[in-house]
Amino acid sequence: MNYQPLVSIIVPVYNVENYIEECLDSIINQTYSNLEIIVIDDGSTDCSNHKVQPYTSNERVQLIEQKNQGLSGARNTGLKAATGKYILFVDSDDYIERTTVEELVAQMEPHQVDLIRFNGKAFLDEMNTPIEQNHYDFSHRLEEGKVYKADSYEANRRTFVSPVYLYIIRRNVLEKCNITFYEQILHEDELFTTQVFLAITSMMYQNKFYYHRRYRENSIMTDQNPKRLKKTLGSYNRIYKELERLYAQNSFTKEQKKLIKRQMLSIYSGVKNSPLPMAEKGPVLKQMTAITMTDKTYLKAQKAMRAIRHKQT
Repeated sequence: MNYQPLVSIIVPVYNVENYIEECLDSIINQTYSNLEIIVIDDGSTDCSNHKVQPYTSNERVQLIEQKNQGLSGARNTGLKAATGKYILFVDSDDYIERTTVEELVAQMEPHQVDLIRFNGKAFLDEMNTPIEQNHYDFSHRLEEGKVYKADSYEANRRTFVSPVYLYIIRRNVLEKCNITFYEQILHEDELFTTQVFLAITSMMYQNKFYYHRRYRENSIMTDQNPKRLKKTLGSYNRIYKELERLYAQNSFTKEQKKLIKRQMLSIYSGVKNSPLPMAEKGPVLKQMTAITMTDKTYLKAQKAMRAIRHKQT
């Protein structure tokens, strides 16, 4: 590839001293050279900052230090600093394949799409043992090489997963629609990714496993203590209200609204299935008045179908 547009890779860092070097090595050693690597130290209290410092000798690496603002705040800082044509997010305890950026840009440029989705693999910390799941493999529903346009809303509704590290996006899409991360909540990707999928006008899918997601003890994904569960409940409540606000807008097409409603149902289910007592989650569920009896019947049917498929396997 003769022309190499600048790609901004945003890496939020918080207390990941055991993993940050593997993450940054995977980015520094990309076969694609025109990178802007923005590392945000979000108030780490371990040796993460010390581990990052040697990488700043590479002119492509920019280290931003700030008081702890959470994952959303760190990513937003990265977005403000980004100047690249394309944005890629990499969490600081994960890593990417060496050819990731080169191969994605090689598809983005000639087709001029807003976004490319790709696959990821999850593994258990320190064992590099793959987790038996296919949540990050979209080959059963998305067609590689196809340019999705108006049909991207249906495609993303049918294959929705929230992690922002599973796609590369054109930066001006975020700027034009003023899309940033909702701060001071958990599961912020649920809202951000919905907004991104609503904003794009074209998309492709790359059937390759570029991203490696680490599952580790005491991470946001695995920590299920009561305090965390209550914060998740509050976060879901805020996300739902934002989705409900979007759903009420008249500017979206029928297919876009189906995508929004799909997420509203997902958040509703997350609250309903929370292990918290009904006394705590009940009031939140009652506020979700846009969820109709038809919606609830649909969710029950989906749950029954999953149970049948589980028994068959």
